[in-house]
Amino acid sequence: MVSCLLIEQDAQERSRLGSILSSLGLDCVERKAADEGLTYCNVENPDVVVMAASQQPVIMDFLRLARHRNSESGRPIVFLYGDEANANTIGESILKGAADFLVKPFDRDMLQFKLAQAGVQTQ
Repeated sequence: MVSCLLIEQDAQERSRLGSILSSLGLDCVERKAADEGLTYCNVENPDVVVMAASQQPVIMDFLRLARHRNSESGRPIVFLYGDEANANTIGESILKGAADFLVKPFDRDMLQFKLAQAGVQTQ
């Protein structure tokens, strides 16, 4: 089973996204804050990290971690998401190591498509 870390501050959005990720067959662990997620990643090694782009400045720490670990194991694959399609933010995120950037609102089908593009097996 693919392990996934979801990082989202808003409890309702975290619950919604956690349900979607679980329905795709991912073993989803949820954290409220990026620093909690980074601590989790330093102990565990999830296959996928899905996090809000609003979690600055820890995003760059995640992307550095992902780039370092990707060179060794290919994990974690990091997906960022946000409320708007800012080309600079999207481009910088991908250049720094994110697999993709999703613009809200996105649904189950879009998330499944993006995961598949990155080679993540879902149900």
